Amino acid sequence: MDPQLPDDVITDILERVPDSISLFRCSVVCKQWRRLVDDPVFLRRRRWPESTSQSSLLGFFVQRHRTNFSAQSNINSPNLSPAFVPAPPGDSVLGPGRRLLSSFVRDDARILDKAKPLAARGGLVLVRVAPRSSEKNNILRLSVCNLLTGKLERLPTLDASLLDGNGVRGYGLIVASDYNDDDDAPQHQRLAHGYSTLFQVLLIGFGQDGHLYLFRFSSAVAGSRRWCTYDCKRLTRGELYGCSNAAIANGTARWLFRGNTPTTSSSCFYTLDVSVNTGHISATIIPLEQLPHGIRHDWANFWLCTVDAKPTLLCLLWNQQLRIWSQVCQDGALAWHLTRFIHLDTAEWFSLACVGENSGTVLALSCFETRYAYVVDLQSGSATKMQGWTSSFNDRTAVPFEINWPMFFMSRLGVQI
Repeated sequence: MDPQLPDDVITDILERVPDSISLFRCSVVCKQWRRLVDDPVFLRRRRWPESTSQSSLLGFFVQRHRTNFSAQSNINSPNLSPAFVPAPPGDSVLGPGRRLLSSFVRDDARILDKAKPLAARGGLVLVRVAPRSSEKNNILRLSVCNLLTGKLERLPTLDASLLDGNGVRGYGLIVASDYNDDDDAPQHQRLAHGYSTLFQVLLIGFGQDGHLYLFRFSSAVAGSRRWCTYDCKRLTRGELYGCSNAAIANGTARWLFRGNTPTTSSSCFYTLDVSVNTGHISATIIPLEQLPHGIRHDWANFWLCTVDAKPTLLCLLWNQQLRIWSQVCQDGALAWHLTRFIHLDTAEWFSLACVGENSGTVLALSCFETRYAYVVDLQSGSATKMQGWTSSFNDRTAVPFEINWPMFFMSRLGVQI
C-alpha cells in the first residue's frame, strides 16, 4: 500500500476487514497501521462479531479422555491435545466445529499431547504439559498458548514438592489488560527474552506443613525468568472453595476460601487477594451473616467469579435457582448484596463447570447425562445446549475462551514494538 495514503483512507480500509483475527494481523504490519487500529475511537466504532456486547464467548477448551473398555474396569486417560468446542450456535471466529488446541499454535515437538487446560484469558491459554515418564507428579511443566499469534511459550519447570498430595489447587492467568494504569502498567514492562507477550501465572496450593503457598511467574524482565514462592500462613485458615480459577477484577486476583476468622474462630468465607501490579497478598473476610440463612447450608455450587468487571458470588441451588451477589460499597465499607435472582429456563438439573466472566455466561453440566452441557446466560437464565460436547470430555478441565475485543486490541498493541 502506498505509504502516502492519508490516515482516513487507511482507516476506511481497516474498517472493512471482515474478522478480528485478520484485523490483529493488519495491526502488526507497520507502526502506522498499529497506531490507527490502536485508536480507541476506531475500536469503539468498529462493528465486532457479537451483536450485543464487545465481549465474546468463543468456546471452551477441555481435556479429552479415551476409555479402555478391554480393561477389567474402565480406565480414563488424556488423549491427544485439548479440544476446542465452539459455543452455541456452534461456530465462532476461530472456525466451525471442534478442533485441537495444537491446530492453533505451532507444536512440532507435540508437547501439547495429553496437556491439561488450566485457565484462559485475553487470547492466551495456560496448560499443564504431561510429565515425562521419569518425573514425579510434583514436577510441573506449564506453557502458555497464544492463539492470536500461534506461539507456544514455555515456562520454567516448577518443583512443587513442598505441596501436599493434592498439589496445585488454584490457578490464575493475568494478561496486560488486567494491570491498573500506573507506573507498573504494561507499557512500562519489558518482556524477558523468549517471550512475546506480557502475562503472569499464579498458582496456589497447601503445603505438607498445612500452610497455603502462592507461586508466581511473570514474563516481564522484572520476573527474572523464575518462579517466586510466598508462604501465606498468616492470611489463610481454611479450604479453597468453589472454582479453582482466580476471579480477576479491578487489578486484583481472588480465590474463595471457607474457614474461621483469626480472632473469634467463627465460621466465615474470605478471599485471598493478590495485586496484579505489585504482587501484594492480603485476605478479605466475608461474614456469613452477609448471606441469607438458607444459603449458608447449601454450598454445592457456590463460586467466586467476575461478572460485569466486579467480584461476584454465584450460588446454584437444588431447585435450579441461581442467585448472584455483587460487592458494593455501603457506608464506606464493602458489603455483598443479592443483585440478581434467576430461575433457569430448563427441566435439566445442572452443576457448574466454569464461568465466562466477560460474556456473562456459565458452562453447566447435566447431572444425569454426562454427554450434555449447556451455556447459561446470566441475564436471562436461558440455557442453550452445546453442540459437539461428548462424555469423553473431562468436564473438570473445561475453561472458557472469550475475548473482549477493544480491550484485547488496546492491551496487545500497547506492548508490541
